[in-house]
Amino acid sequence: MKRTVRVLRRAERDLQQIYDATARETPSRADVFIDRLLDRIASLASMAHRGATPRDPTLAMQGFRFLVEEPYLVFYKVLRSQVRVYRVLHGHRAYRDLL
Repeated sequence: MKRTVRVLRRAERDLQQIYDATARETPSRADVFIDRLLDRIASLASMAHRGATPRDPTLAMQGFRFLVEEPYLVFYKVLRSQVRVYRVLHGHRAYRDLL
């Protein structure tokens, strides 16, 4: 089943911050990296359950799943006809409190 992918505002801001930080460090890499992240997010339309369930029981019970695009984690939920992307966070952050 193909679903619509909706990137929520907070996740859009995360992506912009990732782009800005990457561009400061390696300007030539920023566009390529963000494009790769966006491609992974778009792939959820046809493969919504490809991501893993978090080990954290609270997040798992809330229905979160995540994709890894080193060093970032894309947190999302699969709904009937939609995938909602909530956050794109660095894997070393204490993400439970940010979701």
